[in-house]
Amino acid sequence: MIRNTWVLLGLLSRLAHALPATVVSNKQLLSSYDYVIAGGGTSGLTVANRLTEDPAVTVLVIEVGQLDQGEPGVVVPGIPPPDKYKRDYTSTPQAGLLNRTSQLYTAEVVGGGTVINGMFFNRGSAEDYDAWEQLGNPGWGWEGLLPYFKKSETYTPAIQQVQDVFPSSPDLGPHGFDGPVGSSYPPYYFKASKNFYAAWQSLGVALNPQSNAGKAIGAFYSPMSLMSWNMSRATASSAYYKGEPSTRPNLHLLTGHRVGRILIKGKRACGIEYAAVNSTAASRVTATHEVIVAAGTQRSPQLLHLSGIGPASLLFSLNISIVEDLPGVGYNFQDQPNYFFFLAYTNLTTPTPAWMNTESGDHTSWAKEQLALYYSKRLGAYTTTYNGGPTVAFLPLRNITSSYATLAATVNSPDFKDSSIPNTVQLGYNAQRQLLSTHYLSRNTATTETAWSAGSSALIIVLLKPLSRGSILINSTSASSDPVIDFGTFTHPTDLSILTASFYQHRQWLATPAMQELGAFETSPGEAVQSVGDVETALRNGTLSSWQHPVGTCAMMPRKLGGVVDSELRVYGVERLRVVDASVMPIIPASHTSSTVYAVAEKAADLIKAAWRPRDGREG
Repeated sequence: MIRNTWVLLGLLSRLAHALPATVVSNKQLLSSYDYVIAGGGTSGLTVANRLTEDPAVTVLVIEVGQLDQGEPGVVVPGIPPPDKYKRDYTSTPQAGLLNRTSQLYTAEVVGGGTVINGMFFNRGSAEDYDAWEQLGNPGWGWEGLLPYFKKSETYTPAIQQVQDVFPSSPDLGPHGFDGPVGSSYPPYYFKASKNFYAAWQSLGVALNPQSNAGKAIGAFYSPMSLMSWNMSRATASSAYYKGEPSTRPNLHLLTGHRVGRILIKGKRACGIEYAAVNSTAASRVTATHEVIVAAGTQRSPQLLHLSGIGPASLLFSLNISIVEDLPGVGYNFQDQPNYFFFLAYTNLTTPTPAWMNTESGDHTSWAKEQLALYYSKRLGAYTTTYNGGPTVAFLPLRNITSSYATLAATVNSPDFKDSSIPNTVQLGYNAQRQLLSTHYLSRNTATTETAWSAGSSALIIVLLKPLSRGSILINSTSASSDPVIDFGTFTHPTDLSILTASFYQHRQWLATPAMQELGAFETSPGEAVQSVGDVETALRNGTLSSWQHPVGTCAMMPRKLGGVVDSELRVYGVERLRVVDASVMPIIPASHTSSTVYAVAEKAADLIKAAWRPRDGREG
């Protein structure tokens, strides 16, 4: 017993020493840093890491969450992440959802959503990013972003046994091989996945062996944010902070604190005001170079609002001194609506993700064996995600319905307007819809995603690039208060029409021989739901928000189109202030968003470095 105690104490000691050295208390902070970053999620850590590669540059990152402790649910892909790192926000009642509310799912932990997400590491199509450039952002198209996708990534192809079932391209040109984030495939797959792909092939949807090369279409086995050497989840904290970066004396991370507002003198950001969570005692720290906002789609606009940057009418109504009347802050909110189509099976006998429960159910012995296999050899079902793995189909609109051209024509006719939306923001929406109408006609970019966890009771239909836009606006001057979240779901009627067409297509998919081999049948909404009106009602009743894919509330667009930041991510009208997170994406790509956030942040770091590179003996 004594020996075991000493062994345990020794282990705890080693773990303690393994924790990063730069998590500091408020009393240990410097009075000023070159850069202060509000938010220690995916983008904030990426930028902090790259800036502090120069030992002469000092950076402070302030994060409301804590550093994860390497819990099994953080490290092991097949174990659900801890709830304590999740943060949900409730929206206003959505008219398009029959006045139901929706949840905005986010994370409060160092590393942000990468600690709790579904681990998909896919990119959108080239056209998705080229649209950003076409909106007035030179250098932000596919060719401009590809080097940054590669810079963030260490790619490892699937093992041969997996490639025999899900072929992958030998062309490795689109991938990176020395970046911080592991990108790979689990060595295990659920056998029913083969039925998923066979069903799509029978409907004319081809398998895509290289989905991250600029054509993210077809059915494919997506890369995951997975460290191939030990089959563990790759997070922003493990990739960009833990280990060597955390020992840098020029990088400080303060956890458990919330940034309340940006300090601005004249029209120049000079620092931030912050406080411990659940405290009103505010402190200040100075930024001699720049303040960098990386608080996420839900909090970055709130921070700008509280700092006097945003729609003047909103700020005036809350008695906030107006620093810059910037109408677009908080608008252009985009999410990817998810509809859950429920199934059951009469002939499914092989393991499914539902078997991965070691505590209860009919398959605990199998689950325990698989978990033991993971820990001993890094093999088995727990190398794939707790929600079943990267089995997906990304479909262009022409693969969903023969009426794709008719639907594309409805994008701009009639012109949908809301008198509560600022005029410049409306102009931006119109410009985006012009581009999206061409995407809906394209063969090379997807409109919907189908995600099915190989025998799961839920088939998820995702509207990847909706036309509807929402907003995230404050109604309080307190940084600890939640902003008002309006998804605007189905406010543009074409969204519901596309999802309805996809619904009928999935009934065709369900009827294919490959799915009938499993005895698959629909349980909800049920076969009684047949007419277009009934299907639309079912969709309004059952559609939910995405799992952490919100973007757009500090859009990178020209100011005359409701933009908030320019093509160098600088906030219009305020010097030395940038936004670097998912909120800057002007149009959501047809993909999961984490790999794009890494690429945006990598590019942001280079833009910041270039701006402060000495020129003729001077900085700036």
